[in-house]
Amino acid sequence: MTTLTCTFCSKICKNKNSYRNHERTCKLNPDRTLTWLMLNKQSLQPWNKGLSKEKDVRLAKQAEQISKTLKEKHKNGFRTLAQTAEYWTPERRKQKSLWKKELHKSNPELHPNRLLAKNKTKMTYPERVAFDWLTNKKYVFEYQKPIDNFFVDFCIGNIVIEIDGERWHPLNNEKDKQRDITLNKLGFKVFRIRSKEKIEKRLQEIF
Repeated sequence: MTTLTCTFCSKICKNKNSYRNHERTCKLNPDRTLTWLMLNKQSLQPWNKGLSKEKDVRLAKQAEQISKTLKEKHKNGFRTLAQTAEYWTPERRKQKSLWKKELHKSNPELHPNRLLAKNKTKMTYPERVAFDWLTNKKYVFEYQKPIDNFFVDFCIGNIVIEIDGERWHPLNNEKDKQRDITLNKLGFKVFRIRSKEKIEKRLQEIF
């Protein structure tokens, strides 16, 4: 089978049609033919691309109008189906909860914590401090590591570091206690650092 390679950029094409069309419009072709889309690319760009209501008066007015309309609708009792108490019956809530648990069990990579872990810019400030400290000290660690049914903030060998925010992890939280007991049974030593503590100092003490 003959390999169809562009004379100008050496790109391998699938068939004769794609080969002919690619060479005709190839960026390295001195006699390049510009298609209608290429010629009108600039004019086809959406007018609001890269803008926000803080930067553009038109978007600000549009956002204000949408907000005003929705508020007026809600004042008159309008709700979408998914926003109504009739839709979210106790049975439906339970069914949704079980579905999510099964989904995360069979696809742990879809768990919100796992998705969050892929984006380091979404860390809380205390987590970022801990992440940077461990990185600078050359510790080999995993962020948001899945262990059993949990995702721990930082795992270094058999040591687990949890950064506890005041809102989601109040002191003497029973749920956290049970979680620590389970992790201890699995052979992990758990250290909890309150977000208001001096993170670097506590890490220094632990290690």
